Amino acid sequence: MRFKYEIVKLNRRYPAKLYLQNKPGGRCNTSLHWHSTMELLYIVDGRLNVMDEGNVTPLESGDIYFVNHDRFHRTFSDHPDENIKYLVVLLSYEKLCQYYPNREELEFCLSRSDEAKRAITGLLGRITEVFEKQETGYEMMINSLLHEIYYHLIASCICEKSDQSYTVNNKELEYVKTAIEYMGKNYYLEDLTLAAIAEAVGLSESYFSRCFKNITRTSAMQYLAALRLEAALRDIVVENKSVTEAAFDNGFTSVKSFIGMCKKTYGCTPREYKFRNQ
Repeated sequence: MRFKYEIVKLNRRYPAKLYLQNKPGGRCNTSLHWHSTMELLYIVDGRLNVMDEGNVTPLESGDIYFVNHDRFHRTFSDHPDENIKYLVVLLSYEKLCQYYPNREELEFCLSRSDEAKRAITGLLGRITEVFEKQETGYEMMINSLLHEIYYHLIASCICEKSDQSYTVNNKELEYVKTAIEYMGKNYYLEDLTLAAIAEAVGLSESYFSRCFKNITRTSAMQYLAALRLEAALRDIVVENKSVTEAAFDNGFTSVKSFIGMCKKTYGCTPREYKFRNQ
């Protein structure tokens, strides 16, 4: 699974893209990524964690979470065998900018209004029902419900960037994006070092390390190790590779290190992970 900027193509009939997921927690672990769209998560049933700029928030049935545009985030589960049903709504940032003149400062905080948060939660529940049934004219109904969500965000949830718990340095963000893209293309190289990544970005090793940690809340090498793990596990599940093949094809220096990281991350061996996700 690649760590990179995600290009989101919105539905042509409504200003968003929807995913209704219903699967074991072990298959709900996404890589750290970012996109220009905003994201709303609605947990229909089960438990799921969201990491947003390094902060982890546990969610359970009935909870919602909002991710502002261009923020590093990922989802993961502590319960790989427990089924999770949740809705992902990717909202057009450009759509909201049409109604707000200060577009460079436009961000949203659901915590600013309990009333708006309750209203948005209800709307997401309704969208889930409509999207699941997909009866005649359902796209028109989804379009209407989405515009109500846009209204509540504009009317009650706008906040200045200074109100956020974490502020991203735009220059550092670009460096990190470049590094992530570089790692996404070269993660399988066993000799990919911190120095090589820093050189590709055009920074000193020490400054790059601080920059990467400031933005992602993890080290570059931890990030690279996680990328290799996801790629190796994908090869085992999808490509039916052996544990040894998957380890060495994705940059691990030994099978032991691959198995150890899988146990640390998912609480199981790669073979057990394959069995759970088939």
